[in-house]
Amino acid sequence: MKKIKPLSGRGETIQYRYLSFNEVFDVKWGKAEFSFNMTTVNKILNNFFKNEKEWYPLGASMDPIMKGGMGEFILNLNVGLLPRHASAIASILVEEGILVAKGKRPISLRKIKAAP
Repeated sequence: MKKIKPLSGRGETIQYRYLSFNEVFDVKWGKAEFSFNMTTVNKILNNFFKNEKEWYPLGASMDPIMKGGMGEFILNLNVGLLPRHASAIASILVEEGILVAKGKRPISLRKIKAAP
């Protein structure tokens, strides 16, 4: 499993692996374990990050949920993920070269290429 830190540079290490045979990212983040698939990634890339030249807010906070952030978008996908999962997902997509991040508070993201 790859090990990375959240984009904030703080918090628990994110461990993940991509399982290409079923197109799923398995994630362990602190005590939390979850997965997300490429269908979810493509929805995020195509429906949230619409403009490759625009920066979008991470918005991974649960209280309050940031309107217009990636966290709110992920929650509204209704795939069992919460806004806080956006922090790990964004970190993974940056590590994979799909997104680029800037800032620490707030963190902004921009799409740099389509998903593999």
